[in-house]
Amino acid sequence: MVPGTKIMTKNILIINPFGIGDALFSTVLVRELRKANPNSYIAYICNLKVKDILVTNPDISEVFVFERDEYRNEWKRSKISGAKKFFAFWSQIRKRKFDTVFDLSLGKEYAFLCWWIGIKDRRGFNYKGRGRFLNHKIPFDGFNNKPVAEYYLDLLDKPRRLPEATYEVGAVKTVLVTTSEDKAYIDNFLRQSGVKDSDVLVGIAPGGGMSFGQKNQDRRRWGAKKFTELADKINAKVVLIWGPGEENLAREIASLMKKKPLTAPATKIREMAELCKRCKLVITSEGGPLHIAVSQGVNTISIFGPVDEKVYGPYPKSEKNIVITSDAECRPCYRKFKLPECANKKCLEDISVDKVLDSLRSLEH
Repeated sequence: MVPGTKIMTKNILIINPFGIGDALFSTVLVRELRKANPNSYIAYICNLKVKDILVTNPDISEVFVFERDEYRNEWKRSKISGAKKFFAFWSQIRKRKFDTVFDLSLGKEYAFLCWWIGIKDRRGFNYKGRGRFLNHKIPFDGFNNKPVAEYYLDLLDKPRRLPEATYEVGAVKTVLVTTSEDKAYIDNFLRQSGVKDSDVLVGIAPGGGMSFGQKNQDRRRWGAKKFTELADKINAKVVLIWGPGEENLAREIASLMKKKPLTAPATKIREMAELCKRCKLVITSEGGPLHIAVSQGVNTISIFGPVDEKVYGPYPKSEKNIVITSDAECRPCYRKFKLPECANKKCLEDISVDKVLDSLRSLEH
């Protein structure tokens, strides 16, 4: 058991401007805060992309969307209009009279704004000296040696530690709650696709990696040819799962396959989660789709290249979630939010289809 913290407060704010994986990892922190503060108002500031993950979370009282680019564009169009829009948002936050903020942004801007609107307990990470406006800050140079979710849990420690408030590392799972509408959308897709209740579905999510940017997203992906070869060897109905910007990748795999797969329709995050839930297994490159599947308690096989599975892998660790890596000496090379140049993708190319199939068979026993 690891000492935790009972934050003696009424109103708690969490700020996280990052993507799907980070938002899901942060739900572990949210769960612990709710357990320690069952009657508190807990709000969350996020970007529009991950809103659907958070609005159905039973531990979160309210979600605010803050799209920085939207405010920048409004400022460029009209400085007066941009300023009004910006101050209106933060005035709304001020009115909630937050006692504590957990700033997961790694920057200084949000902490300054929280100081400006009068939040007294400001917690976060002192990354590159940017924690100057935090009054409870943890030295930080990157997510390096343990799961991201556990870095977030570190913010519960000191200065208000009560011995009766404890959490157990790895005991809390990520949270993504789907709705009846999400279920109906996937029910309709499966029904129209002729899928029967007795059919075994295996999901393949070949995409992910969008946080690396368009130029480097393929650095995190195993590749269409290998996913195609794998899919043709799976003795079950294969459904190709894809997110925004990945439809062409799914179509390429479908066109190369000897057996005709199902190709998922366009899905929002919760709809993708509901589709993963119908699968016996989801096989994926590392990234958002992996963490969506894990949040639903689904068996997964994930393929990790330059990214460290000890940090960004399935959380919490489970025998249901197999991670496959190569023995390339250079991996993991993604450190301190930097990805070095690479000419050969050896860390992914060295992972054979047979190795993934062996892992698949181990889950069947």
